Amino acid sequence: MMKTTKLKLLGGISLIFAIILVASCDNDDSVSVDSTPEFQTILQEISTLPGEEFIFEGIVTDPAGIKTVNFKYDSWFLDKTIEKDSLPETYIISYKFKVPDDAEEFSVHTIPVTITNAGDVAVTRDVVVTLDKDISAPTITINAPADGATILMSDNDDEIELNIDLIDRELSTLQIESEILNEVINISGSSYNYTNSINVETPGNYTFNISATDATGNESTTSVSVSVVTDLQFNAMFLTDETNDADLNQDIFGIPFTTTGSQATGENGYVFTARYYASSANSEVRFIPQQGSFSPFAFGADANNPGKLTLGQDATVNPITIPDVGYYEIAMDVRDLSYTISPYTPTDSAFDQVYVLGRGIYIDAATSTCTNNNDGSTQCWNFNSGKPFTQDSINQYLWTIDVTIQDQPNDAGANGFILNANPGGWAPFWRVDVAGGDPSRAIPGGGNNYVFDDSVLDKDYTFVFDTHLNRVVIKGR
Repeated sequence: MMKTTKLKLLGGISLIFAIILVASCDNDDSVSVDSTPEFQTILQEISTLPGEEFIFEGIVTDPAGIKTVNFKYDSWFLDKTIEKDSLPETYIISYKFKVPDDAEEFSVHTIPVTITNAGDVAVTRDVVVTLDKDISAPTITINAPADGATILMSDNDDEIELNIDLIDRELSTLQIESEILNEVINISGSSYNYTNSINVETPGNYTFNISATDATGNESTTSVSVSVVTDLQFNAMFLTDETNDADLNQDIFGIPFTTTGSQATGENGYVFTARYYASSANSEVRFIPQQGSFSPFAFGADANNPGKLTLGQDATVNPITIPDVGYYEIAMDVRDLSYTISPYTPTDSAFDQVYVLGRGIYIDAATSTCTNNNDGSTQCWNFNSGKPFTQDSINQYLWTIDVTIQDQPNDAGANGFILNANPGGWAPFWRVDVAGGDPSRAIPGGGNNYVFDDSVLDKDYTFVFDTHLNRVVIKGR
């Protein structure tokens, strides 16, 4: 009897041990497989920038099933493991990661991506991340012709000389579209100069639309317009007291001064009148029909014939001299190359103070037109935050203010301005003629808010506002 009991006990112990052994085997994660994970695709070269996000992308397969995908790069504190309990035979990698803000631009980083199958067999591929992504569009500089230029037709010479410079990290294409010229040029390198001489057979207004793309696909576009005429007839005329092309282009707007063209029969395109304030005796001015250059036409005074104009091709043409300080009406007639200078005294009332309102206009590092003058809170585009101009010591109509234009932090909205003359209300106010294409013209009680282009941000300017002429100039300083 004792013997039988011992045998039964030993048999039970053996059965329990077998059950434990089987259970132990079932809980072992290690599985014997004879396959190796494969990267069917993997994006191994990535271009991005510090602070930007990029995506690890690829497709991996294994008949035994994908268990984990790991991305590891200690320098960027990256150690991410994606675990797949379902053990898919195919897995699509799509993992987004942000490059640290303090990473060095143009540096190169090799990041291993490791996949492991159900049997813990691992395969690694390197992804090379270069912080050199090109997000800047090409720079287009039109050296010639000057925008708005009027060009005389010639029997012997080509009328239009195109000269265009392109700059980018890696250029790709240049395209020019117009009524008389259409071409696409494949280019490369970081700079390219395009020149072309065009013979025009029919007088008229011609616009050249120019676009440039880089290897990344960034695109810039601009245009230049010219008038080709059989005689000296102009679409527009400007008055300037600047003396070189660089100063003509230092402003956001307002330089040179616009004039008013006569609409009388026979005078359209020939007779123009400007109103101008001479801040000093013997101020010198010239007429130019193209806004950004003294070439190809510049009109000045004929030194040997009072009241007569002379035609030059650059800023060396003899200037028209304004004798005394004050306001003048200056008229010119292209037909007989004559001009007149007429002083006058304004009769409109001056203002006690004028202010600039808006967003992103800084008077100093901490104070902007978004800073409420009463409590220091943020209040953009409001008379409570208007900043005062300084009145000229001689001219009660002339006001100036030095500013820095930059994006307003922690505040969504447009960077721009309006003007007013009331710290406690909206009226009187001025906005500018954006819709009419002349933002230098201030419109009392009307107009449009002016919004700055991003290209003018983080630069210093001087606002000049003449409340008699209703003219605004924003020039670099």
